[in-house]
Amino acid sequence: MRGRVLEFLLWWAALTGVTLLAVTALDPAEVLVAVLGAAGAGWVAALLRRAAGVRVGGAAGAARAASALPLAALRGLTTLLRLPASPPGARRGRIRTVRLREGADPGWAGVLLGWSADTCVVDLPEGRPRAVLHTFAAAPGGPERALARRRDAR
Repeated sequence: MRGRVLEFLLWWAALTGVTLLAVTALDPAEVLVAVLGAAGAGWVAALLRRAAGVRVGGAAGAARAASALPLAALRGLTTLLRLPASPPGARRGRIRTVRLREGADPGWAGVLLGWSADTCVVDLPEGRPRAVLHTFAAAPGGPERALARRRDAR
């Protein structure tokens, strides 16, 4: 029971925060609507997660990869801005397969790997701890280094 209450509170807090970020002018009525709407949405989200049988797990490397996201976003934007001025041969992207580290779930890892503007997750093969990326970056970024198997990280 305590786990269900905690899950609901996490959903509620996250959804309230996202809703309040989307509101331009915060007044008491807007905050009340956000809090009540997020409560209903949090309850439904928790019920749907349980009905689908989804389990949260495989968080190896998540904290390190998430901390690298701002720099990865900046690096990806810089790479894309430089692309039009680069020679035609350098404008082609690369396909790279990342073998995920032990304990990293491909679902959330794909979100973190595709965060950068110059990288797109093309495939997360079923039953395999890998991600196939299309990227314009010459070298792996912070999230990729954090989530790749140790011997594959450069």
